[in-house]
Amino acid sequence: MDEKRVTSSKIVMASTQKDVELSQLNTCEKIPYDELLKNHNAKISHKIGDFVKRRLYILNWLPEYDRTKAIGDFISGVTIGLTMIPQSLAYANLANVPAIYGLYSAFMGSIVYIFLGTVKEVSIGPTSLMSIITVSYTYEKPIEYVFIMTFICGCVEMLMGIFKLGFLVDFISVPVVSAFSSSTAILVIVAQLKNLFGIKFKAKSLPLTIVRLAENINQIKIGDTALGLFAIAFLLSLKKLNELGTKSSNLKLKKFLFYFSLCRNALIVLITGFIAYSLSASNIELPFRLSEEVPAGIPSFQLPAFSATVNNETVEFDEIAMDIGSGFILLPLVSILANVAIAKAFTSGKIVDATQEMIALGMCNVLGSFFKSIPTCGAFTRSAVSNASGVQTPFAGIYSAIMALMALTLLTQYFNFIPKATLAAILICAVLSLIDIRIGSKLWNKSKIDFISWIGCIIACIAAGVEVGLLVGVALSMINIFLKAARPNVVIYVDKKKDEQIIYVRPSEGIFFPGIDSLREKINITLIKTDYKYPVVLDMIKISSVDYTALQGIDSIIKDLKKHNLTVTFANVDEKIQRRLNLIK
Repeated sequence: MDEKRVTSSKIVMASTQKDVELSQLNTCEKIPYDELLKNHNAKISHKIGDFVKRRLYILNWLPEYDRTKAIGDFISGVTIGLTMIPQSLAYANLANVPAIYGLYSAFMGSIVYIFLGTVKEVSIGPTSLMSIITVSYTYEKPIEYVFIMTFICGCVEMLMGIFKLGFLVDFISVPVVSAFSSSTAILVIVAQLKNLFGIKFKAKSLPLTIVRLAENINQIKIGDTALGLFAIAFLLSLKKLNELGTKSSNLKLKKFLFYFSLCRNALIVLITGFIAYSLSASNIELPFRLSEEVPAGIPSFQLPAFSATVNNETVEFDEIAMDIGSGFILLPLVSILANVAIAKAFTSGKIVDATQEMIALGMCNVLGSFFKSIPTCGAFTRSAVSNASGVQTPFAGIYSAIMALMALTLLTQYFNFIPKATLAAILICAVLSLIDIRIGSKLWNKSKIDFISWIGCIIACIAAGVEVGLLVGVALSMINIFLKAARPNVVIYVDKKKDEQIIYVRPSEGIFFPGIDSLREKINITLIKTDYKYPVVLDMIKISSVDYTALQGIDSIIKDLKKHNLTVTFANVDEKIQRRLNLIK
């Protein structure tokens, strides 16, 4: 009777409370429809504004742009321009295209990144990495293949950004990145030896290049070799001079040596170009080879041709796509990896908007292809120079772009006086810092599996090309992940709990289909050793997820113990996993 009264009282109280709420609701001030609509539109406008600011990133820093930042960007932009112009000519040669296409690739990316880029240090343009991958897919193909590759890779990069697929680059481990960078640097150096020594031959792979060098060893030109070695010594000396300058207490001397060192690429081009021009003007036979003539002017803005002519036959886009194949995926992945890595290196622990970086990089390549650009991305060397020279915002790119455009319109008549050996020296010195052999000993001491991934990637890159080497490196790294999933680490021991002996089991990772059989086998082995005397406690403290196959495996473990009148107790179970376990009990 008392329980009924209590229940009745609760119902009356709830009813009274409900009446009060309804009374309050009826007496509330009514909000006009126009005001509700206005508030709704304001929220939508705010969301649209946030979206536009995220995607058109210039709106985030432009309102705060001032004179101090403008001066910093001007100094940094000009410094980058002096570095980028000679590098662009050299990277075009590395991609096996005429030097002019390097300059075509040096301005559009810098301009686009001003509006879309999120990291002020990033300098978009030709790189050794992009050039070596491009030539591996377009070697001895019509140049239209390169422009199509630039366009499609830009589209893929944007799509990866829109669909937030940047996580794919997370599967490329640090040892593989190191091996890939070192291998690329070795390939670049070996590929440039023919220009350094003044030898003419064609070779696509590193082993074939070494064979051709050995076959043509008697064709080495003293003039090219002497000039090339002088250029290398000059570049390395100025780089070392800057390192010595940082130790100086004289601030003016330190700044002078810093900027003097940053201009080393431009200086060696000017010095050797002047030597070549002077000898040519004096009608003296040049002892070294010069670059090809470069046409003046900026290329017209037009959609790249999606066909090419090979042996007087038209090759349509579908055939070109089949020829390039995996290049349309590999090149975007590598370029995104490079850009995001640079962004992380220079943002001092801040969160990098990888989605926006992919969209920005994609747009740089898509619009760049309209100006006959080779594939581009951020460059570590130029980004380091940008950071060291005090860059303030991505607007610094406008000055390097203007310098590239000025070079195309005013200086092209002099570019053919640049010796090939000089460009080879610039390339060699640019990639030397990418070679990291010391990491090998660290990996050997800390992780043999990572060492195998590292050395395997290097061997594959050198023997079969960078595109194959990267895939081999990733595959070897994935084997490590698969092994951990298939053979998870499990702690098993006999313990005493409340005067009862138990078999304590604690998996150290998630339980998924590759590893459930291994877990079941280890439990059964322990049960056999203990003559099926003790029940099992499965500690799930480190388990955040299980799949369907794993649940079926756990059900089998329960059935195994039931046959011997033993039980399984689950400890420290997540609520979500508990709901799934209840389905099998």
